[in-house]
Amino acid sequence: MQAPVALARDPRIDFHIPAQPLASALEEYGNVTGRNALYNSELTVGRRSMGVHGRLAPDAALSSLLEGTGLSASHVTPDSFVLLRAPPTAAVGPPGSVSQYYGRVQLSLQRSLCSDPAVRPGHYRIGLRLWIDAAGDVVRFTRVGSAGTSRLDAGIDRALGRIRIGAPPPAGLAQPLSIVIRPKAPGVTMGCDELSTRTGTLQ
Repeated sequence: MQAPVALARDPRIDFHIPAQPLASALEEYGNVTGRNALYNSELTVGRRSMGVHGRLAPDAALSSLLEGTGLSASHVTPDSFVLLRAPPTAAVGPPGSVSQYYGRVQLSLQRSLCSDPAVRPGHYRIGLRLWIDAAGDVVRFTRVGSAGTSRLDAGIDRALGRIRIGAPPPAGLAQPLSIVIRPKAPGVTMGCDELSTRTGTLQ
């Protein structure tokens, strides 16, 4: 007797994101999908999203969200993406190098946070801005708001101070770089458990 065929999981999500400034629209998109957006905060200044409504796959919803903004998304991991100018300008450099560098930054941040049990991500939300020098070191950072307690904030600051990107930023990459770390489902910690499988993928 033939085994029953399992029904495929519906990848679509219900979106109800109204037209608004692009930065806040991306915030709502991240809250719905759990995806992280990495981008230079200057890219969203003065840009608005037309909004997204309906049951859509996350990628389709993101494309609709960015329609008419002059920006496009490039995936770094299944749950994170970077924003790029579309079409990219010569000053920013090839889109692949920018996307790869953002991926390197995310991996370095992930390594640093996941190495300290006190600040392993998954249960808090915090916005970060990073400045990176020509040697690939984070020379300045700011937290946007608080992760919840002064002790947790201090631990995050220590982790940020340990970050070493290991490569200089692509020519013309505007700074600071912005990233929001979001809470995940219970027991999920921004991929800390799978970090070893990703080590070396951005060498």
